[in-house]
Parts: sequence; C-alpha cells; structure tokens
Amino acid sequence: MLSLGRRSLLVRNISVNSANPWNIHRNAHAHSNKYTEYYDALGVASNSDQEAVRNAFIKLAKKFHPDSGHSQADAANFQKIEYAYRRLMEKFSSERHNSNKCEGEFGLYYEQKMKDKIIEEYEQEKEEQTEFDIQHTAPQHRQYLSYEGIGIGTPGQRQKQYTRYQTRRAAENVLDYRVKKYNSSYPESSLVAKDREAAKKIRTRYGIDRIVEDIIQEAIAKGDFDNLSNAGKPLKHQNHNPYVDTVTHKLNEVLINNGYAPEWIMLEKEIRDDRTRIRQALLRERGKLGALPLCPEDEILWKSALDKLQETISEMNQRINKYNLLVPSLSKQMVHFPLKREAEKALKEGLSKDQIPIPEELKESVPVEGSFSFRKILTSLGFGR
Repeated sequence: MLSLGRRSLLVRNISVNSANPWNIHRNAHAHSNKYTEYYDALGVASNSDQEAVRNAFIKLAKKFHPDSGHSQADAANFQKIEYAYRRLMEKFSSERHNSNKCEGEFGLYYEQKMKDKIIEEYEQEKEEQTEFDIQHTAPQHRQYLSYEGIGIGTPGQRQKQYTRYQTRRAAENVLDYRVKKYNSSYPESSLVAKDREAAKKIRTRYGIDRIVEDIIQEAIAKGDFDNLSNAGKPLKHQNHNPYVDTVTHKLNEVLINNGYAPEWIMLEKEIRDDRTRIRQALLRERGKLGALPLCPEDEILWKSALDKLQETISEMNQRINKYNLLVPSLSKQMVHFPLKREAEKALKEGLSKDQIPIPEELKESVPVEGSFSFRKILTSLGFGR
C-alpha cells in the first residue's frame, strides 16, 4: 500500500504529464537521438542490424585501441566507441526480449527465466532451513547442559531419548546426502551456478581480450565449434623448436632420418673426445716424472710437454667457439679448455714413475737375483762363443 505522501506525489506527476502531453514525445525523441548518436559514433546507418554494428565496432577497435599500435590509437575515442556499442547491444537485446516476451515457454529467454526462478526457489528454501543444534541454541536457554539439552526425566531416561534423537538425525543426514547426490546427476540449478561463474571468469573491462571473448562466445552460441575435425583426439606430437626456422628444421629432420646428426652435435662429440685425449696425454707425461716437488730436469720435461699440447688445445678452443655459435641453447655452451688447471690436477692426482705398478708379465720375465753370472753376461754379449 502506498502512503498518503507517495500517492499525492504520484497524482502530481500524472497530472503534470497529462497537462503537458509533449513531455512523452520529447523524451522518446531524445531517446532516439541518443541511439542516432551511437550509430554515428560507430559510423553505420541508423537502421543497421546487430551484425553490422558488431563488425563496425571490431574495425574501429583495431584502429583506436591503445594497445593496437595504430597511428590513430586513442583511449578516449575507444571508450566512446565501446560505450556506444554496449548501448546498442542493450537496445537489440531489449528489442528481442520484448518481441519474444509473450511467447511463453517457446520464447527466446524462457530458459534463462527458468534458471533464475530455480535459483530463487533454491535460495528461499536454503534460508527457510533451520537446524536447531548446539551451534544455534544458546546454553542459557536450555534446561540441561548435557545431551544437548534434549529429553526430560531422569538422566537415564534423557540418555535413551538422546540416543533415539541421534539415530533419527543420522538417518535424516543420510537421506539429505542421498538426495543431494541424486540431484548432482541432474544438476539443473548447479549448472546455472556454474554458467554464471564461467561468465564472470571471461568478463574483462576493456581491451582486445573482451572483443575476442565476445566473438568466441558468439561463435559457440551459433554452433561454429560443433563437429570439428579431430575433436576429442589428442594433439599431434611435434618436436619442433620455435627458435629454428622451418627450413632448418626440415633439413635436420632429413639428416636424422638418414643417419646424420646436426653439426653442433658432431662438434660436441669431437670436443669431448679431444678433452679426453688431452687428459690422458697429461697423465702419461706425468708418469714419466718423479714425485713432487719436481726436480729441475722434470720441470723442463713437464713444460716442454705442455708446450707440445698447446697447439692441439688452441685448435680445440676454436671448435668450441664454433660450437657455441651453433648450439641452440645457452645452457649447452662450453668454456675453453683450462690447461693450467688440468695440468695442476694431473701433477697432484697422477702417478709418478716410482708409483706406477709393474705389470705381471714384466714381473715374470725379470730373473731372480743371483742367477746371473759374469759368464752368462759375456755369453749374452757374444764374447763367450
């Protein structure tokens, strides 16, 4: 019921509008002028349909959007164009709604109306449900503090009554769980909630993202994504490097199929083999020297051995430079061979000539001490014949 003041205000407004019938016509004319301005802002005729308006907005958005990189990009003009586009979309939506409003269950918005109705009924039922347990009932309003205040009589009688109450409550909880589980298999209301959550996720304020999402959603609604080729199948595995052009990738693929490998892989193998050979050469030279510290003669021999390896190491370092230019990943690049560090490591960890064990074959060929005589030595030299 309206109060007396509201009734008088309503009567006054009706009398003013009836006294000046041009107000209604003026308001309608101003409303149409606004839509004309919106059409002019998008650069289309006033009788254009929704598809023409959408295409015009996409064309202008690519031109005036701040992130488009166009020379005429302007945020203010883009917001003006977007505002006009939103208002015209609301106009088309309201026109469709009004034209299909009287069609009942065959109307355009019948499904959305039913979803909204189901949500409202579900929320009302949820509000009406009240559970009277210890969480809602204050202790000072209960007669007994034990057994949740349930039952009357002696403690033994109240215990039996509380046991029956627990059994009944457990049965009700099981029934509610089964009902919810059954409803989840036909979740009309839950689907509506999921649709709303998904719609909120794809909403963005401004920018190209919103335009792209609108186009995708319209295409999904039209069914453009239905019955696509390879739908429901896994994507094809393509081991393509995005940093390599297509021609190089195809050439590498042909070489691999014919038993060849890319150049950087072959270089890597050669470099590793050279490193192994240099380390073995250092250990062999170390075996010709005595224990640390080296005597002057051994130092001269060691320096001459390093000088001989210097040329081989310089060639290997050139291959390392070439490998670093060809390798596709920075993590696979190599550093030059550290000769000084490897030489020190070989001197410290390598075996000297005194530490090298004698092979078993040589041990067996060595004569026992005292078995040689002066005559045997002369005979071996050819003087005892």
